[in-house]
Amino acid sequence: MKKYHFQQLSIWFAVCVLIFVTSVSAYAQTRPRSDLSPSTRKIVPQPRDRVNVDVWFDKQCGTPYEQGEKILISFRTTADAYVTVYDIDTRGNVSVLFPNRHYPDNFVRGNRTYTMPNRDYTYDLVVEGPEGIEYVDVIASADPYYHWQYSQGEPRWVYDWGLKGRQERDIKSRSSQNYKRSSEYKNRPQQFSDVGTRSIKENYAKSRSLREQIRSKIVERPRDQQYDEYATATCYFYVVSSSPVYPSQPVYSPEREEYIRQQQRAFQRIPGFDVSRSGERLIVAMPNTILFDFDSYDLRYEARRDLEQVADILIRYPETTIVVAGHTDSIGKAGYNQRLSEYRAQSVANYLISRGVQGYRISSVGYGETMPIASNATESGRQRNRRVELDIRVNPQYGQ
Repeated sequence: MKKYHFQQLSIWFAVCVLIFVTSVSAYAQTRPRSDLSPSTRKIVPQPRDRVNVDVWFDKQCGTPYEQGEKILISFRTTADAYVTVYDIDTRGNVSVLFPNRHYPDNFVRGNRTYTMPNRDYTYDLVVEGPEGIEYVDVIASADPYYHWQYSQGEPRWVYDWGLKGRQERDIKSRSSQNYKRSSEYKNRPQQFSDVGTRSIKENYAKSRSLREQIRSKIVERPRDQQYDEYATATCYFYVVSSSPVYPSQPVYSPEREEYIRQQQRAFQRIPGFDVSRSGERLIVAMPNTILFDFDSYDLRYEARRDLEQVADILIRYPETTIVVAGHTDSIGKAGYNQRLSEYRAQSVANYLISRGVQGYRISSVGYGETMPIASNATESGRQRNRRVELDIRVNPQYGQ
């Protein structure tokens, strides 16, 4: 009985094995081959939304803005993307507007409008600088390589693109011979002077050069063919003088000594400013804690009120020239401190010009960490060294 049962089990097991082998053989003949090399295997990309981007202002592109006028900048992408917004001001200086401390992450959602500034900002965007043309350009890419956080500092490719560093200076030195054919030149405001026309010539070439530079980096030589979609957009506006009417000179002309003393007393009324005198020079030191947030060259909203008082004094005493000098402490790399001091000095100079101080009277310079007035070994000393100074001098011809 047991032997017969064992024979039945053996026959059943053999039948099962035969069925399994037959099934495997049939599947092997019909299934796709898995031993194809990656080079011959067909890859079907997943469909994705195409990235498009647009940028606009609260006025139409190509419209004049007066110095001191507020401006709103908006942009929108058609798909999720990583966005960088940069600005070329009328002096040809390049700065990144987005991301920023209010939008520290440059990842944006598609079909959503982003506006600078919005109610979360602690400052307004005010049109500054001398007469000329200003460009705002937007770059959007689906490649995660271009994802960056404002709080972590600017990524390397910002410099590779030519937005900062040596390449920016090289591009800035270029000029265009075809700018007179452009719509920017043909539609320029009638009240433009030679200063405004020169700005069009230089910035037209710079804007085009930067866009070509960026295109060569992220399109012609993309990091990954899967992420070769990108988009750019540009918009520009003209900066025109608000033409304030001020008396060309005081009602009476005091002696040179009194002329300087009057200005010194006026500056001493502004809280937080350190005012000193060296012969016929007046040195007005403004701490960076009043003017800027940490590691930024965007003027704080509160600083603008103080600088409006400064501009008012400079306008009332027109027989002077002003050098705006930026200084830092020795913390960090010397090259970075040098650039930061230059940008901060330019921000102050541009704002004073936008408030009516004649541009020919003002120049700016950055000294970085090279001219401390206190020891960098202590926090109190470093705080004194972080400053912007106005070096005010009376014109040699005054009183003659």
